[in-house]
Amino acid sequence: MRRGLVAALACVFGALGCTNASNTNPPLPPTGNGGVGPGIGGSIVPPPPPSGEVVVEIQEPTDGLVAPAGSLVDVRVHAYVDQATGTDFIDTTSVEAVVTKAGDTAELESTQLAPQGLDIFSGRISLGDRPTGDYTLTVSAISSGGIRGVSAPVTFKIDAGPILLVTSPKPLHAYKGLLVIEVVADPGPFEPLEGPFAKVANYDVALTPVGDPANHVYRGMIDLRDPQPPMILPPLVDEQLLTVWATNANGKRTEQHLVFFIDEEGPVFSMTSPAPGEIVGDIMVISARVLDPSGVLDSSVIAVIGDDTRPAIFNIQLKPNGAGVYSTFFDTRKLTGCNDPPKRSDLCIVYPTISFRASDELGNERAIGYSFSVDNIAPVADLDPPMIRSFRQEDTLVCSWEFDPLGRNSLIGDMPNDTHHVAQVFDLRARIQDDGNHAVGLKLTPISEVDPAKTSVYVLDDESKALIVDTDGDGWCDSINPLLTPTTEPPTSNDQVLKVRLAPVPPAGGANFMADGSLTSPFCRDGDDPAPPLLLCPGHQPTIAIGYYDGLLPAIWTVEHIDAGNWCFGQQFDTFANNISEGWACIAVATSDNADNFSVSPPLRVDIEYKYAGGWGSAGRGTPPACTGTYDRVNKTVTNGPCKTRRFERQANVWDEYCYLRNCPGPFLPL
Repeated sequence: MRRGLVAALACVFGALGCTNASNTNPPLPPTGNGGVGPGIGGSIVPPPPPSGEVVVEIQEPTDGLVAPAGSLVDVRVHAYVDQATGTDFIDTTSVEAVVTKAGDTAELESTQLAPQGLDIFSGRISLGDRPTGDYTLTVSAISSGGIRGVSAPVTFKIDAGPILLVTSPKPLHAYKGLLVIEVVADPGPFEPLEGPFAKVANYDVALTPVGDPANHVYRGMIDLRDPQPPMILPPLVDEQLLTVWATNANGKRTEQHLVFFIDEEGPVFSMTSPAPGEIVGDIMVISARVLDPSGVLDSSVIAVIGDDTRPAIFNIQLKPNGAGVYSTFFDTRKLTGCNDPPKRSDLCIVYPTISFRASDELGNERAIGYSFSVDNIAPVADLDPPMIRSFRQEDTLVCSWEFDPLGRNSLIGDMPNDTHHVAQVFDLRARIQDDGNHAVGLKLTPISEVDPAKTSVYVLDDESKALIVDTDGDGWCDSINPLLTPTTEPPTSNDQVLKVRLAPVPPAGGANFMADGSLTSPFCRDGDDPAPPLLLCPGHQPTIAIGYYDGLLPAIWTVEHIDAGNWCFGQQFDTFANNISEGWACIAVATSDNADNFSVSPPLRVDIEYKYAGGWGSAGRGTPPACTGTYDRVNKTVTNGPCKTRRFERQANVWDEYCYLRNCPGPFLPL
């Protein structure tokens, strides 16, 4: 009865939780700050003590501190709870020191202070790379009851050292001769200034005040070519380090480092074209990569071309292409009086000298020079070259039998000569050798070699038309008739000309050095081999494939396919399969070297009879066609008529008749 009355009163006054009248459970005990609840195991948990005032007193540093920038400052504080106002304690993880700019609240640096005992906390705070100025330090702490206290601010100064600004030299710029070092050096609030000082490559350079002292400008100079006093160092060149420093009254040192270049030399050339010894012709590209740390003066980049005996005759401006490359085009035909075909009276430049010259923005100049080779003369192609002999060295010079370099000249399917009667199928080959600029005393003519991609044989079925023509009126055939349409398929009209690619036959084999009763040469005697050499491949082919240029380059070219077995001299040409009708046909070779010098061979005129049963060497029927003419560029017409072509002609001496083993001479200059 008494317990129910107490619960009812508690419910009315809010001291206890109320339960439903029908609930027979006892009332809940009081909880929170207003009562005492059950603890662990049913014990009673007392309320926390009242929070007191948090007091933070900075003992170190003190007002007026001057600290160097980048240093660590010791901080020591006394942080506690005033026991007169509360009984709680300082949370040891909450004591934090903060640096701010004077008059600002933005936090610049902060650190936590560690307890040292007896309410003492200490630590070190980094000032960072702060500029000279006034700063404040405050320390805060939080009590276990959640009350935060903040110390009175301590005002101090950061000394970042003197202000240094290098105005000369400029970073990464290049200099020569006299180097001027100019520095602005201001001690700031901590006078006097000691310095500034400067050093280049461990060489001290004295700096002295210039002008109004209020401007704080200091200047010094060093003769990069002859420093005084003399340096016990290598000459100052290329990349160098300038170090400037000064110290204020607090001993705070400021340094500035700057990299610059000393450039006493002109630009550097690389990737030059033409390269030393390179063989060029026609239109060539002159180019070079030109670099300099001071910057290249674009207008100064030139190439000078001359020869070894005369002053420079061409000054050629090279244009910048970017990435340090300069280039232009040059027509090598301007260099020489060489004609193509050449004349015995020509005076040709063979090894001209090219020099590249340039200067940098500082006026340093550089030039490099060397020789290269010029080839203005086209290859010589001949479908009916003269007979030749091979010789070798024994006790004396021994000569072979005379032979045709293109065939064995005995069966109807062998390579025909001009105006021959031929059957449906026959060998089709040419002797092709590149030529170059000639000069008296020249031991080896520089040639750019025959270009296989531009070497083909042309077969014209219509004997009334010219196959090769003179296009410039000089009397020399120099082109395939431009009114004809080349085709790589069997021609279907008289305006088409069959074009068949030629390929080189690798030099191989040897000539017949058996006794030759017909030899009457004073140059050599008969050979004495007991048997003729083996054939290079089946099919009644020659025993030797000649070469030139020390026997390394092929002199025989033929229609494909070529292999080392059955077709070492190439396959034969089938007139019927290529729709070349019976009767007279004109055949000529067009070729070019790698310097783009172009030429055509003399025409080979053959009389085709598919079922011809005669022997090799028979003359064709009727009158052979001329196969030559003159092209009028204005009217675009061709008039049939004679024009000359280069070929392998007999000369006034015997050398053109003889090959040393497989290495054959020529082509010689035209007679």
